[in-house]
Amino acid sequence: MRTVFEAASVSDKLDAERAIYPRIDDAWEALTWWLARNPDTGVLIDDIHWLYKQRGNHELKIPALVVLYTFDHREVEILSVLVRLPIC
Repeated sequence: MRTVFEAASVSDKLDAERAIYPRIDDAWEALTWWLARNPDTGVLIDDIHWLYKQRGNHELKIPALVVLYTFDHREVEILSVLVRLPIC
Protein backbone atom coordinates (compact mmCIF):
# COMPACT_ATOMS: atom_id res chain seq x y z
CA MET A 1 0.00 0.00 0.00
CA ARG A 2 1.28 3.45 -0.94
CA THR A 3 0.96 6.74 0.94
CA VAL A 4 -1.27 9.24 -0.86
CA PHE A 5 -0.32 12.93 -0.94
CA GLU A 6 -2.26 15.76 -2.51
CA ALA A 7 -1.09 19.11 -3.83
CA ALA A 8 -2.21 22.19 -1.88
CA SER A 9 -4.42 23.21 -4.80
CA VAL A 10 -6.24 19.86 -4.54
CA SER A 11 -6.90 20.42 -0.82
CA ASP A 12 -8.16 23.91 -1.59
CA LYS A 13 -10.49 22.61 -4.31
CA LEU A 14 -11.95 19.94 -2.01
CA ASP A 15 -12.49 22.53 0.74
CA ALA A 16 -14.31 24.81 -1.70
CA GLU A 17 -16.57 22.00 -2.96
CA ARG A 18 -17.70 20.80 0.51
CA ALA A 19 -20.54 23.32 0.65
CA ILE A 20 -21.91 21.99 -2.65
CA TYR A 21 -21.20 18.28 -2.09
CA PRO A 22 -21.60 17.27 1.57
CA ARG A 23 -20.40 13.71 0.77
CA ILE A 24 -17.24 14.73 -1.04
CA ASP A 25 -15.14 13.38 1.84
CA ASP A 26 -16.70 9.93 1.37
CA ALA A 27 -15.89 10.04 -2.34
CA TRP A 28 -12.36 11.28 -1.68
CA GLU A 29 -11.67 8.61 0.93
CA ALA A 30 -12.80 5.91 -1.51
CA LEU A 31 -10.64 7.35 -4.27
CA THR A 32 -7.48 7.61 -2.15
CA TRP A 33 -8.04 4.13 -0.70
CA TRP A 34 -8.26 2.72 -4.22
CA LEU A 35 -5.26 4.59 -5.61
CA ALA A 36 -3.09 3.66 -2.61
CA ARG A 37 -3.63 0.03 -3.56
CA ASN A 38 -4.21 0.14 -7.34
CA PRO A 39 -2.59 3.23 -8.88
CA ASP A 40 -1.97 1.50 -12.20
CA THR A 41 -5.72 1.19 -12.88
CA GLY A 42 -5.81 4.73 -14.22
CA VAL A 43 -4.88 5.73 -17.75
CA LEU A 44 -1.24 6.62 -18.45
CA ILE A 45 -1.34 9.87 -20.45
CA ASP A 46 2.41 10.46 -20.85
CA ASP A 47 5.62 9.07 -19.37
CA ILE A 48 4.68 9.71 -15.71
CA HIS A 49 1.17 11.20 -15.41
CA TRP A 50 -1.93 9.11 -14.87
CA LEU A 51 -5.62 9.99 -15.05
CA TYR A 52 -8.28 8.25 -12.96
CA LYS A 53 -12.04 8.83 -13.06
CA GLN A 54 -14.28 7.75 -10.20
CA ARG A 55 -17.99 7.64 -10.83
CA GLY A 56 -20.29 9.43 -8.44
CA ASN A 57 -23.98 9.03 -7.66
CA HIS A 58 -26.39 11.71 -8.86
CA GLU A 59 -29.26 10.75 -6.55
CA LEU A 60 -27.04 10.74 -3.44
CA LYS A 61 -25.18 13.89 -4.61
CA ILE A 62 -21.84 12.11 -4.41
CA PRO A 63 -19.60 13.86 -6.93
CA ALA A 64 -17.64 12.23 -9.70
CA LEU A 65 -13.90 12.82 -9.29
CA VAL A 66 -11.23 12.95 -11.96
CA VAL A 67 -7.63 13.14 -10.75
CA LEU A 68 -4.25 13.65 -12.37
CA TYR A 69 -1.49 11.89 -10.44
CA THR A 70 1.91 10.25 -10.43
CA PHE A 71 3.11 7.30 -8.37
CA ASP A 72 6.06 5.14 -7.49
CA HIS A 73 6.44 2.09 -5.28
CA ARG A 74 6.01 4.15 -2.06
CA GLU A 75 3.58 6.97 -2.79
CA VAL A 76 0.86 8.47 -4.96
CA GLU A 77 0.89 12.22 -5.52
CA ILE A 78 -2.41 13.75 -6.65
CA LEU A 79 -1.64 16.85 -8.67
CA SER A 80 -5.10 18.01 -9.74
CA VAL A 81 -8.77 17.19 -9.22
CA LEU A 82 -11.95 17.88 -11.15
CA VAL A 83 -15.20 17.63 -9.16
CA ARG A 84 -18.56 17.20 -10.90
CA LEU A 85 -22.03 15.93 -10.05
CA PRO A 86 -22.57 12.94 -12.31
CA ILE A 87 -25.23 13.07 -15.00
CA CYS A 88 -28.32 10.94 -14.40
